[in-house]
Amino acid sequence: MFDRASEYVFSFDKKDGTKNMRAYLLLDHLEKYVNGAIIEMGRLTRVRKAIGKDIQKTSMQIPRKRNFHLTYLANDVHFYFICIDKVYKLLSSLSRELEDSDIGNLVTKLDQVFDIKTVRGHLEHIEQRCLGRFPREDKGKVAKNDLGNFWGDDFSFGGKRFPSGVKSVNELKNVYTDLFKILEEKYASKDTGLIMRRQSELVYKKIMQKLRKSGLVD
Repeated sequence: MFDRASEYVFSFDKKDGTKNMRAYLLLDHLEKYVNGAIIEMGRLTRVRKAIGKDIQKTSMQIPRKRNFHLTYLANDVHFYFICIDKVYKLLSSLSRELEDSDIGNLVTKLDQVFDIKTVRGHLEHIEQRCLGRFPREDKGKVAKNDLGNFWGDDFSFGGKRFPSGVKSVNELKNVYTDLFKILEEKYASKDTGLIMRRQSELVYKKIMQKLRKSGLVD
């Protein structure tokens, strides 16, 4: 889980307070959805393990009652992609707000990993897909009988697979970490207030360490 966005509340634009706040709010909500995707991946991992145990039990005996693990899996992966979609949109908006091409490159990288527009479109228009209605540009290219299946750590729809395993959330984390490298270099390094706060925190930590070693504080 990440907890870094609040550091940059005054870092984006010293001359335009409104623009600064817009950029900060985009970053703050972006972090919430990154964390949301991480939470969902934890849920997906637990459900997948439970399904694995179900399969082992079924091979040895007839199950006594039906469980809903596949329902959990389908709904959790749906919300996982919702989180990725929100990260994609917020990151795109942040890139445009700051007119920052380096952040724009991260948007492209995220889309290359997930093809989020495609899977989002399918899931948001599931009522149309159930009726066999797909976008015109997909005519003859999709498997209309595939309305959501799982292949290992991938989720498939319309015959195309989309990553939904631990590797995919690690890619998301890498994009978010790269974002902070950009923010540090281009914005935080010019924020004297942030620099002074960090220096004060560092001095405080060193003082507390010495006091603890001397036994003056617990």
